[in-house]
Amino acid sequence: MKTLTILVPVMNNLRWAMSFFGNLKYLTSEEVEWLIVDNGSTDPIERYLRDYIKPKKLNYIRFEENIGLMETNKLAYEQCQTDLLMLLHTDCFIFEKNWDVRVRGYFDEIPKLGIAGFFGAQGCLPNGGRVQDVEFPGQMSGMSNMLEAEIHGMRMKEDWRSAAIFDSFAMMLSMEMMKAGGGFDMRYELHHMYDRDLSLESLRRGYKNIVVNVPCHHVGGLTGESQQYQDWLKKRTGSPFEDGKIHNANTELFMKKWEKLNALPLYVNDDFSFRSGQFQLGNEIVEYKGDKIVGADLTKK
Repeated sequence: MKTLTILVPVMNNLRWAMSFFGNLKYLTSEEVEWLIVDNGSTDPIERYLRDYIKPKKLNYIRFEENIGLMETNKLAYEQCQTDLLMLLHTDCFIFEKNWDVRVRGYFDEIPKLGIAGFFGAQGCLPNGGRVQDVEFPGQMSGMSNMLEAEIHGMRMKEDWRSAAIFDSFAMMLSMEMMKAGGGFDMRYELHHMYDRDLSLESLRRGYKNIVVNVPCHHVGGLTGESQQYQDWLKKRTGSPFEDGKIHNANTELFMKKWEKLNALPLYVNDDFSFRSGQFQLGNEIVEYKGDKIVGADLTKK
């Protein structure tokens, strides 16, 4: 079975992290390596991990100040010595014993599997928005087995389904796929849109993506809404309100990059083939031909 490293970035919030790490310890198999990147915490997170959680394989890297999520991801990519790299946020709680064994197994069973995520969608709009075959009119686009899955889209009934894009709070990446494109696109600042970009890069590199039916709960915003993060953001950008501007800039970068490849809108069938056709977006009829992404020039940026 393929080996796995789990990246967990931390920035204080030890009260939440205690539950997260305990959850991870008792529901994850022991042979998995934990890569904890501490971005300037003053809470005694490392001591808590070593004294109480005691992962069998722990690589703890601490910085005096926050290096940012993209730099953290890049570091994990450079440090990873296993077949797979999991990006996991401390606000994602998993409720399946040995979930990693099942998900790792899919990388053995499914040829050229690039990414397996906990929340995603079949289709991607030019701005990175999700598109999905919904079960009824008005349903949100997305698939998961989160506790409140129906709020965000549909609750999965299958073990997995093919997907185009993911949200980044829980994504397992093939290192073979990552190395095929030289890792992450570091032009995305902070964290916005890199998950959409990486999802499409997996497809562009000739790999497949799936959403896996893993019961979980994603709280959301624990780090981004903390005072420490807000202070860091103000110091880095000059204003706590720059986050929205960076989101818009990253979205523009995403749209221009994939517009050059004539790849979006894109839609994936459950058999991993790409669909062509039309769908309605507001008052507009949008045409899509997903197979434009296949064989795209990897040298284009």
